[in-house]
Amino acid sequence: MTEIDHLPAEFIWYLKEYQAATGHDPNAWRVLERAGVRRRVGKDNYVITDLEPPIVELQPWYYGWNNDVVRHELAHLILAWSRVEAHLIDTLGSREAALPFIESLCNQALAFLQITQPMVDQAVKKHGVSAKAVRQMMRVSGAKSDRALHRLIQDNPDARRAGYITTGNYIQHVSYCNLPLPFWAFERVPEPTTCFPVEANATAVRIPNRPQVIGVCWG
Repeated sequence: MTEIDHLPAEFIWYLKEYQAATGHDPNAWRVLERAGVRRRVGKDNYVITDLEPPIVELQPWYYGWNNDVVRHELAHLILAWSRVEAHLIDTLGSREAALPFIESLCNQALAFLQITQPMVDQAVKKHGVSAKAVRQMMRVSGAKSDRALHRLIQDNPDARRAGYITTGNYIQHVSYCNLPLPFWAFERVPEPTTCFPVEANATAVRIPNRPQVIGVCWG
């Protein structure tokens, strides 16, 4: 394990705590407003985190409503507040060196900002950690299948979970947390469910009207 391997889990825990403290609101624009962040229209999308209050600039077509660009800038703020960003910069020597990791963490946070903890908890209570839970999360949040899958798999950084989405006979998307999959993205795997032992608790569900299957396993 390197000096930064633990940071994604730290960020997830902080993000979940922040959302709990602010009411699990899935509307990122409202979250910015309640946090007292200054928002303005500009030619670029960015956030200045080291001002008090912070400033978020958004292009006109992203300003004023809930969307992934607003979620991404909110994720930058939360990452800065968590001190994970400062740790990355300090460990890697510069912001430039840390930037790919910063952007990756902010992109991963999109699933958490769109699909709140109550949505996840309700789906797991009804369906368990399963492919059906992913389908329910898609319905209640409006998220796409890969985002809902990622949200379920990464929900607990200490758990052992993995999942995949197929298109036809090919693996289109994978997500895993402490549990490796027997295949990787873009591999041809005609029957993925046969690749798992019984103890993997593997489940699968087809997405209606699409040639896609969601698979989830844990344990």
